[in-house]
Parts: sequence; structure tokens; C-alpha cells
Amino acid sequence: MTHKSKLAAPGLAVTLICSITLAACSQDSSAPKSAPDAVAIPQARTAAAGLSEEYAKLRKQQVAQVDYQLSVNLDRESDRFSGTVTADTTFQHILQQPLTIDFAGGTVESVAVDGQNIPVEYNGHFITIAAQFIPNLQHAITVHFQHPFSKNGSGLHRFEDPKDGKVYTYTDFEPYDANRLFPHFDQPNLKARYTLDVTAPKDWIVISAERENRIEKKGELRHWFFPQSQKFSSYVFSLHAGPYHIWEDEADGIPLRLMARQSLAQYVKPEDWFTFTKQSFAFFQPYFDIDYPFKKYDQILVPDFNAGAMENVGSVTFNDSYVSRGEKTQAQRMRLANVIAHEMAHQWFGDLVTMNWWDDLWLNESFATYMANLSLAENSEFTNVWENFYLGTKQWAYNADQRPTTHAIQLPVQNTDEAFANFDGITYGKGGSILKQLPYYLGKEAFRKGVSNYLKELSYRNSTLDDFMGHLGAAAGMDLEQWQQQWLYKAGLNTIETSFQCQKGQITELTLTQTAPTEYPILRTQRTQLGFYRMNGDSMKRVATLPVLYSGAITKVKEAVGLPCPEILYPNEGDWAFVKINLDPVSVENMSKHINQIEPPFVRLMLWQSLFDSTYDAKLPLDKYISFLLSNGAAEEDINAVRLNARNLGFVYSYLSQIPIESARRDALQLSIEKFIWEQLQQSPAGSDRQKTWFRAFTGTAHSPRALSNARQMLLGELAVDGLKLDPDMRWDLITLQNRYLFSDYEQAVERELQTDNSDRAKLNAIAAEAVRPLPQSKQKWLDNLSMHRDKYKLSELREAAYSMFPSEQIGPFNNNSARIFEVLEQINAEDSPELLSTYASIFPLICNKAGAQKLKDTLEENQQLKPTLVKALKNHLYSSRRCMAMGEVLAQNRTPVAK
Repeated sequence: MTHKSKLAAPGLAVTLICSITLAACSQDSSAPKSAPDAVAIPQARTAAAGLSEEYAKLRKQQVAQVDYQLSVNLDRESDRFSGTVTADTTFQHILQQPLTIDFAGGTVESVAVDGQNIPVEYNGHFITIAAQFIPNLQHAITVHFQHPFSKNGSGLHRFEDPKDGKVYTYTDFEPYDANRLFPHFDQPNLKARYTLDVTAPKDWIVISAERENRIEKKGELRHWFFPQSQKFSSYVFSLHAGPYHIWEDEADGIPLRLMARQSLAQYVKPEDWFTFTKQSFAFFQPYFDIDYPFKKYDQILVPDFNAGAMENVGSVTFNDSYVSRGEKTQAQRMRLANVIAHEMAHQWFGDLVTMNWWDDLWLNESFATYMANLSLAENSEFTNVWENFYLGTKQWAYNADQRPTTHAIQLPVQNTDEAFANFDGITYGKGGSILKQLPYYLGKEAFRKGVSNYLKELSYRNSTLDDFMGHLGAAAGMDLEQWQQQWLYKAGLNTIETSFQCQKGQITELTLTQTAPTEYPILRTQRTQLGFYRMNGDSMKRVATLPVLYSGAITKVKEAVGLPCPEILYPNEGDWAFVKINLDPVSVENMSKHINQIEPPFVRLMLWQSLFDSTYDAKLPLDKYISFLLSNGAAEEDINAVRLNARNLGFVYSYLSQIPIESARRDALQLSIEKFIWEQLQQSPAGSDRQKTWFRAFTGTAHSPRALSNARQMLLGELAVDGLKLDPDMRWDLITLQNRYLFSDYEQAVERELQTDNSDRAKLNAIAAEAVRPLPQSKQKWLDNLSMHRDKYKLSELREAAYSMFPSEQIGPFNNNSARIFEVLEQINAEDSPELLSTYASIFPLICNKAGAQKLKDTLEENQQLKPTLVKALKNHLYSSRRCMAMGEVLAQNRTPVAK
């Protein structure tokens, strides 16, 4: 699964361990036993949402094998669907405990065992079957059911396109929403085969893991029949249906289809999708040394999707925001190629071999994250893949690992709510980063061979972390126990710094010093690479590199003796290591003098980030950072460094909105940022990615009457920036900006645009434009909708309002409504939907004052019953608040003239 880093907060942006024995994880259909294993049996399952690990263990002991026959009835008009499922179940032993079948939020019409109806016992979360109705080792359990279509993107979601009225449905299940489609055992280590048939309107196509083998006409309906699938976990089962537009191709005999709703089809570029898909297949099949394990490969673009994409077997779903209504930048094209490769990697690692329980979620996602980038670096048109990884995924990871909500990569997951909360920068970013370092540690071929052997041995089965690490260690001839303990079971981000002595232009001594945060005092071992730089004419050139394996607090690098004395020494050249960098004083001084003369773009990118890190760590005053960037940033030509600087200027602008300083000083600093960004927008090459990058930065920082007037004139076609073509989504950025500051005819701007753009994206943008207005009635309306009228809106609409409601400068409107916002928190906490919880948590803005921080702290202490998603969000908001206040204190002590 790929999550958009929401698509993530400032600073950025699963495997399953066997709970019984290794043999129990590996077996798919061991012979049934006549008596239960001698393990602790939990009491009756708690009548609550979600699934606990404890109960999942019990059910794994009960069920040896299961196959499902599923029939589903769909139509255009209804708000619900109906179906029948038969679970052909083989039990491990004669049951002594009741059996439960997961089914959240539906209606159960009847339950039968071997054709005989039994009493229905259903509590809205699961069906219970008393042991007396299952007296043998094999039974066919049949359930007739109904269920509402989803409005929150989970389960079976229904979408009516406002542009043409066409209806589309699709599923999204991870980690625990497959039971919102049909009653079954919804846990990853009860893999099954699925035989599906679906009745749907005659103009719809129906998509699942298999291709249909026949379609029967039934008047205005069609009855679709699908053959039995291969064995896999239910969270990667799928059912999509609707009048999708279809493109077809093939990749070395693998049938490919790409699908999108009709109103979006004109914007889809199938040549990019199929090219990136074929390149991914061409890399993964030989790398894994296993042919693609399923029969076809569909990719479906869907609206209202909660994540970036989902790796359903043979029918991968993508958020259709990956379809741009204008020309993509190269970075956006690479992002698309990356997510295609990420989901394809899951077909082997996740779908073919699957975690036993959600504590190994990190490995599932980390592996796909790393492999996607490796695939692009080895077999695509893109030449700066690892720079993009550093800029995006790795910064997400670094940011997450310094927060109080950081956690070990491998940690216990007691229930499915905790599994959802662990979709984060540690799961994806840090895990992907430490997997990236393993080939340097083990050797590239040993790593590849270990992965291949793991997949071959455990195909169609469930696995544990020990399985994976054991295969890597065996392939490399190394014991990875210590490595696992340091990297997988301990949280926290280490820092390294170099010190060196020179004589006669050569190094005489070089030391690497490693430190750890007080909360997580673990010193790690890893391989990094030192980069040595000296001026040569007008350029700062790399004169040497040196791989180093460091460990402990001090590592003496004897191999460096005799190398040229560096003017800049970068201790993570090529970004091999997962570590924070403190530059030595000599390097800091020379970097500040020569940043635009440093030749390798990747090193400049990392140095620009180090500069921002110093500011975020409250070491470098904000005004010094701004002055340095405004003095040197215009000369930066590398697009990734430009993207980094534009993004970080946006963060700095937000901090300045709240840091307690004199108004005149705040205005001067913010206006200097606004002016610089506007100049970069105008001076960028016409139609370039650089120009589009600065446009996005402009819409996030423009605030003066002059800048807002420029934005309005651009929208009306009265002011043009040479080569900048406004697509529909860029136009909405300008409209939202106008509404954010109640500038000119802001309401009419929304109405005018809706007359020409009646798409669902337009409607979502109109919600954002209304919610962002600093007006009491706007805030009241959307707080009412979030707290009292949620049933009238789709989650995507509520999410748009929540994300938009309180930008950083609107701390006043937030404070005016904060009492109610905190009161509603308890009500929201009672909801079953973790997606809704995370949506509501996004309503909290940056809070950069002691009173606000104290309120967050008190709320956490006084509400111990808050669910993991809300606890994590509030802790992170508190952390950001304290960070912002620390930055403010440093700024108050310094006065650097603003660059003109």
C-alpha cells in the first residue's frame, strides 16, 4: 500500500511475525488435530470493532483451511449491495470455543451450516457460531448478507461522478476492511481461494483478481463469473465495477489493462502507465528470479481513495489524483513510475508471500518502497532516483524518527487499530532506508539472492521477520542478529560528525563520532561513504571518496590518512547511511561560501537540507536561514534542490506566521520570502519544472495585496507568466489563495470556476476554498459538518475541509473555536473509522504558543481512552508546537538583516 504523504506534514514525509511457531506460520493445510493445542485460550471475543492479535491467534488454531464462494449483487441506484458467501472450512480440531466470522456494519439475513439454517448471532462487528453447530472437521458455512456502500473509501465504496452521473464502485481493504465487503475470516494468515460471481448493470465492467471466464445476459443486467483464484490473504482481494474506460497492452505475455472513469479518461496518458509497468516487470522478474505469480495485471484509477495505491492481487487500485489535468513535471512522472513499481513489488512481497500478522507491516511496505526506487534507478528513464528518495521518503523518515511518536521498526501490534496507526514515516521511510543500506552491508548479489530464496521457499504462504532475515543472512554468510537488534528493535535517529587534522595538504588523522538521543541511547553499526571536496578553479570538486564501516561512539578512520585535506568533508556521500549529519566547522564555513560552486547536485541537495535541519533544530536562527537562502538560492540550478528550497521556504513562512515577534519584523521576513518566490517564478525558464515548482510555492506564501492582485490577474488572464499554462487544478490553487485572504471577489471566483469545471475535483476545491475563509460562519459550518452532519458527506469532502480549515496564520480563528474542537474529540474517538479519526486530527494547525501546547498536553493526559491514531496525532502536534517555540526563542535573540 502506498500512502500519499499528505502526502505529508512539514519535514515531509508490514510484515507479520508468527505468533505461535514457525511451523504454524509455514503450514497452509496441515492435517486437522483431534484436540486443540495446549495454549492459553482467550475468553469470548469482545464485542467491539477491529481484530486483536490474541483472538487472531485463537482463530488460526481453529481454522486449518478455507475457500470462499462469493456472490454479489450490484446496481446503480441503491445505497447498499447484497450477497451470499459460502466458506468451505476445514478445522484443525473439533471446536471447543465459538467461531466468529468478521463482518462490520452490515445486515445478516441468515446463517447456515451444511445447508441447515442456524440462529443468527450478530453484533454489528462479527457473527458468532456456537461450537455445537460445528461438530465436525469440515463444514460449509453460508451467510446471506447486505451491506451499505461505503462513503469513506474503505470496504466497497460507491462514487457517482458529478460530471456525467456515472456510478463506479471499488474496494479498499488494508488492514481490516475486507469484512465490509463480505463475512469471512479477515486476518492475513488465513489465506484462501476465492470463487466470485457478480450481477451488475449491463454497461459495467467487473474486475477482480482473476479475469472472468463467462458473462451471462440477464435483461438490463449482466452476470459475471470468475474462476477460482490462487491462494492469498483477503486484504488483497478486490471487487471493482462500473463503466470504466479501458486501455489494453501486454508485457511479455502478461495481459495488461488500465482503467479510469469516463470523465477523466481524456487526461490519462496510457503510454506512461504502460511504459512504467513494462519496465517494472522487466526488472522484477529477473531480480526475484520468479515469474509474475498471477494471471493478469490490471491497474484501476479511482476517486476518493484514502491512500496512494493498493496492491490487490492482479487488480491494483490507484488514487486518480495521479492523473494530472495538465502537463506533469518530471518529478510527478517519476512519482507515478515509483508508485507503479511499489505496488508491483508487492505482488511478490506481500501478495505471494504475506506477513503472518500486522507487526511485520513495516517489512511489507519498506521492501516495496526500497524495491520501487531500485527498479527505477536500474531500469527507467530517470537519472536522479536516489536524490528523489532522499528529498521525499528519507526526509519523511528522519522527521518521524525524531518525534516522540517514533517507534522501533519492528514492534508489537495488539490490534488492527494499531496496525492502521503504524502507516507512517517509520514503516515506509525508515524501513526503506535501512533496507537500502543492507546491500552495502551484505553485498548487492547476496541481498538479491536472499530475497529470491525467501520468496521461492514461502510462495503462497505466510512468513515472519525471522524468515526474511534468515534468508538474507544465509545468502551473505553472516549472522544478522546484532544488526536486527540495533536497527529493527530500537527507535531513534543517530548523528555522526567528522573531525580531522591535516599537514602539508594531507589528512593525518580523521575520526567519526556517533551520538544518540538521550531517549534512545543506542549506537549502531553501518556502512557510510565519506566525500572529500576541494576548490579547483571556480568549482568545488570531489577529490576522493572512502567507504567506512563505523560502530560505537568513536571510529578512527586510518584509511583516510594521506588523502587530500578537504575544504568540505561530507560524511554520507551518496546517501548510503540512515543517519543525521553534523558538519564539522571547516565544512560549514566553506559550504556557506561556496554552496553554488559544489559540483555534484546530490551533495548540494544534502547540504541545503542540513542548513534547514539546523534551523528546525533551533540552532540556526530563522532570519539567518532566510537571508542565506535568498542570497544563494536563485543560483541553484538542480531541480531537486530547487524543490527542496521551495518546500522549506513554505515551512519557514508558516512558522513565521505564529512565532511571537514584532509585527514589523514578521512582515519584513514574510514579504522577503514572498518577493523572492515571485521573482523566481517570473525568471524561471518558460514552461519548465522549475517554473511550476515556484508557482506552487507562490500559492502557499502569497499574502500581500500586491501578490494577491497578481494572483487574481493570473486567474482572469490579465497577467501572464511567460510559458506558465494554468491547468484546472492550478486555477483552483489561485482561487483558494484568494479565499484564504478574502481578497476581492473571492466568492464569485468560486462560482465562476464551478460553471466551467463541474468535476469532483472542482467540488472538493470549492469546499477547501469555503473552509479556508477566516470567517466565523465558514468555520462554524464545517465544524458542524464534521461533528454533527458527517453522514451527509463523503470522507473525501470532510477531509478536504479539515485539511484546509486553519492555515498557520489563522491561529486566531482556531483559538475562537478550540473549546468546541477539543470537545468533539471525544465524540470522534467513538467512531470505528480510523480514516475519520486521522481526518479530524488534521484540523489542528501549527500551534506556536505555550497555552496551546499546554492544552494539547492536558488533553492527552486527561483522555487516556483516545485511540492510537488520535494519540499519535496530538503528540506530534505538541512536538511541532514545542519545536516552533524553540525556533522563536532563537530568532528573538538574533537580528540578521533580510537579504534584498
